Amino acid sequence: MKAIISIICLVIPISSLRRPLRRYLKNKWNAYINVPKAVTKHLTGKPVIVWFDHALGGGTEVYSKQQIKTLKKNFDIIRVQHFPATGLYHMTWATNRHRVFKTKYIYRIYNLFCDLDLHEIVINNLVAYKSTTDTLLLIRAIKQNNPYCPRVSFRGHDFHCICPSFNLINCDGKYCRLQYGGGCEQCWGKIRLANNKKSDKALKSGATSICSWRHAWWDFLENTADCIVIFSEKIADIFTMAYPNIKNKISVIPHTVRKFKVARIKPHNDINIAVLGAISQQKGAGVIRDMAHHLADNVKIKIIGTMKNAPANIYVSGRYKPKHLPKIMEREQIDLVFIPSIWPETFSYTTSEAISMGLPVACFDIGAPAERVSKYKYGLVLNTISPKQNLNDIINFIKTQRQTL
Repeated sequence: MKAIISIICLVIPISSLRRPLRRYLKNKWNAYINVPKAVTKHLTGKPVIVWFDHALGGGTEVYSKQQIKTLKKNFDIIRVQHFPATGLYHMTWATNRHRVFKTKYIYRIYNLFCDLDLHEIVINNLVAYKSTTDTLLLIRAIKQNNPYCPRVSFRGHDFHCICPSFNLINCDGKYCRLQYGGGCEQCWGKIRLANNKKSDKALKSGATSICSWRHAWWDFLENTADCIVIFSEKIADIFTMAYPNIKNKISVIPHTVRKFKVARIKPHNDINIAVLGAISQQKGAGVIRDMAHHLADNVKIKIIGTMKNAPANIYVSGRYKPKHLPKIMEREQIDLVFIPSIWPETFSYTTSEAISMGLPVACFDIGAPAERVSKYKYGLVLNTISPKQNLNDIINFIKTQRQTL
């Protein structure tokens, strides 16, 4: 290899380019042949966990950090992520966040993972992978050919294994409940998962039809996965609706959420409704915009977080640190936290945070938030999505709560 680099450098007429090119070619070659060396030099002798993940942030990222922090005491952890903006797969030594390898071709990690002392392969999230179904086949091959017979576990952070529209929002912008008037394939032919073509293609993860997508995932969940971790009973029901035979593999394990101090709200006359987090269309931005048309002067909706194109009469605070939430709730005199998501969230940190602060909480009868809010003494579950009626129900609920204090 050194001889090849030297010959190439000799034929370049500009001497100043020889050293940079020599270094470039050498690094490219080493990146190809030294994957095992780059990784194994970090091994501490512990069993290895390979953690497949997306690179899109959010609650999934929070979960990954929490889990890796706990697991690294007993395991060496390698995190594999796909970055759709560059088309590259990154392999990171998760215990110290040191990136050890990147490539356009995920199959290049196959030999490495077949040789390592693998304890477990965790599929945390594959949203926006170049080809999710190819990745599933790769994971199956690693499991079958690794001599240590690693366990394969899957995390149900969303519904990506059911549809690339991972929040089950259909082509009409509504939660599909696993059915569409003209059938799933008709919906798939119309749906756009993002406003620009590049992002839409990335989110579709190489899917060509819903039938082939579900067949690939059915095969993986039934024949490759050993354990499926879901964070809510209601969400487990949706998974088994799509894949009935996986029921005996499902474990329902809610997320661990920090405890907040109780927010002490001083008496006041106005009605203040808080919505927490980054409010996208799926998180209920359309509901909030519709509600804004019906706000009385003494009723305020306050977005504690972010929301694009918010109406002028909606207050938006900007990003915040979760540890500051109780003080923010007290400062803004919040009477109730509204979770306006129009899709079945698989957990919802904001719901747990609001309950932890002892504040009244309202949500739609969809997904994991409804499961907890229905059991909460200060909880209101709204049966239908009808912004004007929802607003009236929330106001009446707040007034009732004030009378009981």
